[in-house]
Amino acid sequence: MTKTATHQKTGTIQKIGLEGGLLALVTDAGESFELLDPPRELRPGVRAKVVLDTRGADVSIGMIGQAARVKTFEIL
Repeated sequence: MTKTATHQKTGTIQKIGLEGGLLALVTDAGESFELLDPPRELRPGVRAKVVLDTRGADVSIGMIGQAARVKTFEIL
């Protein structure tokens, strides 16, 4: 069975105050995804529909949720 690597999610970008700070997408369903190298347009408070790639992003410094890279996004 293959684990799905891409997910389309809608939510709000939040800054998490760990050392250096990091950004997360908190979805409308309450899931958290730590964003690895997010685009500049995705800043705290922005609501967006995002396609995330979780392949190869299992471990991160923040560990606030599953780590993911942004493939595409639409600011709402």
